[in-house]
Amino acid sequence: MDWIHTQFPALSQTVKGQPVAFLDGPGGTQVPQSVMHAISHYLSTSNANAHGAFATSERTDGVIKEAHQAMADFLGCDAQEIVFGPNMTTLTFSLSRAIGRQLKSGDEILVTCLEHDANVSPWLALREKGVIVRTIDMNPQNCTLDLADLAHKLSDKTRLLAITYASNAVGSINDLPRIIQAVHSIGASVFVDAVHYAAHGPINVRALDCDFLVCSPYKFFGPHMGVLYGKKEKLRQLLPYKVRPASDEIPDCWETGTQNHEGMAGVIATINYLAALGKQFSPAVTDRRAAIVMAMHETHRYGQQLCKPLVEQGCFMLGRVKHP
Repeated sequence: MDWIHTQFPALSQTVKGQPVAFLDGPGGTQVPQSVMHAISHYLSTSNANAHGAFATSERTDGVIKEAHQAMADFLGCDAQEIVFGPNMTTLTFSLSRAIGRQLKSGDEILVTCLEHDANVSPWLALREKGVIVRTIDMNPQNCTLDLADLAHKLSDKTRLLAITYASNAVGSINDLPRIIQAVHSIGASVFVDAVHYAAHGPINVRALDCDFLVCSPYKFFGPHMGVLYGKKEKLRQLLPYKVRPASDEIPDCWETGTQNHEGMAGVIATINYLAALGKQFSPAVTDRRAAIVMAMHETHRYGQQLCKPLVEQGCFMLGRVKHP
């Protein structure tokens, strides 16, 4: 903890002479000095558009490439399966529109009542094509997903399940391996909103076997950006909305317009911070992915320790949320 405190300038603040604890995870997180430096350094030395035959542009190309690899290490996938965007909501709308091109009237999409609305409204928008959006209920006694209701609503009309990894409202963590297996067994796809889980534990998209997953680095000490993972074959099957001169290769075809290059520089520093944190626990680790996993395992363990007294003393108010 002493090492961590030295990394975050925000933690040096005081309020009425007292040190500050930031409980702002749902709306974003504070960032380490290395992230601030990376963003500033990019703007000072490399601020240019991509694919130019001059030094700053070539450095920008390097930042773009390294940022994709950094997030691939974080999620356990290939770099070309990573798509950057301004935020999770915008990426989800972009993907939902592309998926909507392949749907017809009567096709069904399932969402859950544990979702942030950013993983509901993009799918509800497809009702204009005649797509039916159905909501999976939860167990009101403990705010977990009602798996019996999920099994009941899965059908040969189901084309996709949009589901949260962990609910931002009540903290429930879904049993994704079991759920994804059930959805894949009927030939449907799974879109995972991991925004509110990504800061609390390791993610391995290959092991999950999800088709798509979104997260936001600003939830785990990074800049305000969104990241989409998509299986190569899924991203290639879909037709994204883009300008005609843009590349048809993934992930470029999904990253419309000029990207937030300084934000990408910050993402690289964010992932490197997590790897450095992992090495605090296991100095012998040399692989970045392994170091990240170590950091996230320890983060998860420490978070459980912090939350245990609250849970045991019944300090959480459980409510029921439904979407239209």
